[in-house]
This record gives sequence, structure tokens and C-alpha cells, in this order.
Amino acid sequence: MKLIMVIILNLFAFLTIKLRPKLFNVKLFKPMIWNFKLSILPAIILLVDLSTFLAFRAIFGMRGNIFLDIISVIVLIVGFMLWLLVLPNSSYLITELNLTHRSQDEVEVPLWYDIVSVMAFALSGILNTVININIIQYTYIIALDPDVIRAQDKLFFYVSAIIINILISVGVYLGRYIRFNSWDVLKPISFIKMILSHFKEKGMIKNFILFVLFHSLFFIIIYFLFNADSILFR
Repeated sequence: MKLIMVIILNLFAFLTIKLRPKLFNVKLFKPMIWNFKLSILPAIILLVDLSTFLAFRAIFGMRGNIFLDIISVIVLIVGFMLWLLVLPNSSYLITELNLTHRSQDEVEVPLWYDIVSVMAFALSGILNTVININIIQYTYIIALDPDVIRAQDKLFFYVSAIIINILISVGVYLGRYIRFNSWDVLKPISFIKMILSHFKEKGMIKNFILFVLFHSLFFIIIYFLFNADSILFR
């Protein structure tokens, strides 16, 4: 039921942006549409990765070839790293709360509309992140057997979720303030130069620490709130 409601929230958020030009005679703010597409990309990558891994294991397992079995694990790990790299794109929607798209309007759009629209956008991105983490965790639970989940396993779920949310906060900061895109990882030297240049500016280190701290706490609270009645907490 939660997954269905998150999907509905995504559709509602997307619809409010698409309807905005028609309702108020303004131009479509395309960057927000692009950010929305990026927010659902991690889930797509994760599902494709897990499906590919399971398919490979099923095919290679029947052949009993250890080498092919290792290939399936490598595919899983590479897919997981790619997923982790793009995952901050989901929570990045929280940055839309600055309402910068209003400065592009030639006609003033009612503030109440943009508040509802952007809040739905931001919340959908945060919940998309939670769903992504849950997919990983529940896949592990199914593989492990839900009837034999130990306290150590639950601790692993909590710690991994906290670490991932901290990494996401760092990713959101890099995207917002350094304008780092996931594909910029292919240009590491240029990226390092951008980081060094950014943190040379006065006050940037403090801003980074506070940004990551408060965003991480917020994301972690939402994660535990969303999973309060799930098997992860039983």
C-alpha cells in the first residue's frame, strides 16, 4: 500500500508541474521535469540490476559454472555502485523548495499552488529514496528468509540505511553547490579541481558540515518513520 501511495504522490507531483503552464499561462519549467526523471532513475537501475543478477544466477546456476557465477556477482556489484552514484538524484528534489522556478514566470502564479506542487515534488523524491533503500533491504530479507532475521541483521539494516542517507546528503550538496552530476565521475580530475576550488572559499567547509548533518538527520527520520510498522522493526 505504501508503494502505491508513493507512486500516486510521484504522479501528482509530476502532474502539478505539467498543468502549471496550462492553468496559469506560464512556460513549462523544464529543469524540474528533468530532475523528476532523474529521481526515478535509481529505482529503475536497481530493479534492472537485481533482475539481471537473478536471471544470470538462474541460467548460470543450471550450468554449474563457477566462472559464470562470478560474472553474475560482478554484474550485481557494478550495478549497485551505479545505483549508489545516482541515488542522490532522488533526494535532490528537496532543493526545489527554494522556488527558484518562480523567477522565470512572466505571469505571477499563486504561491499556494507552487507550495503544494513543490512540497509534493520534494516529498516524492525523499520517499523515492526510502523505497530504493527498502528494495535492497527486502531483497536481502527474502534471500535470507524472513523467518530467521536476527538482531544482527536488523542492526545491519539500520546502520546501512544511516550510512546511505549520509552519502545521499553529501551527493545532494555536491549537486547543489558544486553542480556535480553523476556522470561527472567520468572526469575525476575536473571534479577534484571543482571541489578544491569550492572549499577554498571562506565558510564553505562549515556550510558543508551543517548541510550534510541536518539533511542526513531529516532523511534518516523520514526513513525510520516510513518503516515504523514494517518487518524491519519487528
